[in-house]
Amino acid sequence: MNVLITPGRLSGSVTIPPSKSQSHRAIIAASLSKGKSVLNNVVLSEDVLATLSAMEKLGVKIVTNNHQLIIHGISRINVADDNFVDCNESGSTIRFLIPLLSLSKQKIVLTGKPGLFKRPMSIYEQLFKDRGLCFQQNEKSIIINGALPADTYQIPGNVSSQFVSGLMFALPLQKEDSIIEVTGELESKEYIDMTIDILKRFGITIEIDGNRYLIPGNQKYKATSIVIEGDYSQMAFYGVAGLFCGDLTCKNMSYDSIQPDRRVLDFIEKMNGYYTWNNSDIVFHYSNTIGTTIDVSQCPDIAPILSILGALSTGKTVIENATRLKYKESNRLSSTYETLKKMNVMVEMTDSSLIIEGKPIIDGGTFDSYGDHRIVMSIAIAAIKANQNVIIKNADAVNKSYPNFFQDYQNLGGNVTFLEE
Repeated sequence: MNVLITPGRLSGSVTIPPSKSQSHRAIIAASLSKGKSVLNNVVLSEDVLATLSAMEKLGVKIVTNNHQLIIHGISRINVADDNFVDCNESGSTIRFLIPLLSLSKQKIVLTGKPGLFKRPMSIYEQLFKDRGLCFQQNEKSIIINGALPADTYQIPGNVSSQFVSGLMFALPLQKEDSIIEVTGELESKEYIDMTIDILKRFGITIEIDGNRYLIPGNQKYKATSIVIEGDYSQMAFYGVAGLFCGDLTCKNMSYDSIQPDRRVLDFIEKMNGYYTWNNSDIVFHYSNTIGTTIDVSQCPDIAPILSILGALSTGKTVIENATRLKYKESNRLSSTYETLKKMNVMVEMTDSSLIIEGKPIIDGGTFDSYGDHRIVMSIAIAAIKANQNVIIKNADAVNKSYPNFFQDYQNLGGNVTFLEE
């Protein structure tokens, strides 16, 4: 699907979809809880569907009722049928589930789209091989065989917090205690905090001692009901649109959220952006934003839209500590750079940063999505300030995380035409 966007103002209110990160975690925890759990405010994006499908392969019974999931969990890890688990293109799904699926002691084949297997997985490969277990990876699949035991695990902190979270789902089910030691500087710590928070709601205890996580064994997940928060990484797109247009309300947000991408509000303030809270709504007001330096080491997912904000702000914006952008759905450091260049923005790329000179308007034209949902949405928001129409190729990449993005864009007054490819 290609889309054509005619530049124009967005205004009104948009209900932000639920946190994809929190949804993954809650679905897994509910699936491991004997009895019935109810998850409210869930959107069935492609990534979330990948996790649901994987849980169903374990024998979990899931009923979908509008934006509610009723999950009847299991008490034993056993993969049914052919032992193939399709993770589509969801990095969260595959990294969260590898340690858990290993507990089945079965030979498991994890499949997905080719891009999924370009993401770093060497952490798990080393953990498995150090313990004499099977871990084989090629460009189409990962094969595992053998259970990761209760043990002390050392995980580098600068690759992805998802490896730590994956172990946290599995190790409480072992009979003995375990320890996870994060070595080096821990990036995206709040994602681990989110995992611990969800585990706590489902009856699992993780003890924190600096960068060491103590995990008592022989624990049991307990069914419960929760409401998924609005997603700050998705809110960032329409928040930036509100700074460009004025008086755009993002609904369904939690003021006290521990989501790492809540930092977008701090960055907006730092760039002279203005917003106000109204209960669980955030109202973004027209702002003459200024460039600044933004450290995205703890929140890499919002780097593309912050780059757009920098490109349309006065002065220089530096997106720094952005190495992990290289290992997303696209190489986001490169795809964001190429997108800004196509917009005729002065931008320089280093090995870990983008240096952006702002301007009042960007060039329109035809843009590649790079198959990346966050690049699509970033271009769509930049189109507000374009000097001509914008065409985004393969814009259906938004289905990965925000299937209703363009519907919401239109509801806010955006002029979107869906084109035949």
